[in-house]
Amino acid sequence: MPNQILKTNLVSNIQQSLRLLLSIIVSSLMAYLCDLREPYWALITAIIVTQSRLIQTILISRDQIVGNLIGGVAGIIAIALREYVKWPTIIDFTIVLIPMVMLVSWRPSMRLGVVTLVIVFLFPSPGGVFERPFDRLFSIIIGVISSLLASYCILRPRARRDAFLSASTVLDKVHMSLDRSITGEIEWEEIEELNDGITEELRKLAEAVLEARREHFGYDLERNDPILVKLYPALRRLQSDTIFIARAMETLKAKLPTNTSDKLREAFDIIFTNLIAQCYQQAELHRPEPLKGKVINLRRMVMPILQEAEHHCPPTVKFTLKALGHDLILGQDIFSPQKKSINEA
Repeated sequence: MPNQILKTNLVSNIQQSLRLLLSIIVSSLMAYLCDLREPYWALITAIIVTQSRLIQTILISRDQIVGNLIGGVAGIIAIALREYVKWPTIIDFTIVLIPMVMLVSWRPSMRLGVVTLVIVFLFPSPGGVFERPFDRLFSIIIGVISSLLASYCILRPRARRDAFLSASTVLDKVHMSLDRSITGEIEWEEIEELNDGITEELRKLAEAVLEARREHFGYDLERNDPILVKLYPALRRLQSDTIFIARAMETLKAKLPTNTSDKLREAFDIIFTNLIAQCYQQAELHRPEPLKGKVINLRRMVMPILQEAEHHCPPTVKFTLKALGHDLILGQDIFSPQKKSINEA
């Protein structure tokens, strides 16, 4: 499984390199066709805007366009003051810079406006004084458009794949935390470190789900891919259950009977091995489809955990294990959604 993640990451890196190269080529071609005086601004913008995630590209594109329009207007005002009022350059620049800095303090994403102001006003360029800012703004807009075209039309990232790969990592860390907690072989600091890793992967998963909503125009994710929508809340509940179990075991100040901990660990191994395998299968699908292989029945897999919790665990541990078992059963429709096959079995 880790080899599959490494292979996927390698493919993603290669795709991002090709996407960035194609974005530069498109921006160069458009700048040449538009006969821009300073086409390198289009190339620089394309490099900055093109990200590995579509949602990041869209957000940076928006900030680039809005920030550069504001900076361009400020630059034109500064040029007008210098040309018609005849004040010293430092005074003209300071007059327009102060409101720009105030805007950036309010909206940090608008800091690109200050960069544009500096480029338009302070750096010389061929052409008329008022022609220069428009030429540079147009170059930046071409760079943004080129990046968006490359991101939408060429080697588009697969947000669904990224979401389920993050889910597999979350499940692996949850499994590790539960296994170590049940045996009493882990300190609370290690539990917190594992939990931080889970939180980071959940953040990546949430970003991937958000990106999946924007990959296709008019695509209703709740209706067309409910498995993906339900994934984050289900894993978030498992994360909470894991912390509660670890805390209960720490409060217990004793180990569970060896036979009980062995049965719980065996049940966890079976459950999480199957769930992680299901995530890898889902990661290979562009849209939700019936999965290959035998349909897992989480209710049957969870029963040994509930039985051991009921008969051989202290009250606090029993309560937390039952909560975990309940949330695992709720995940049946997410990780193995073929209800009809389960009923028939």
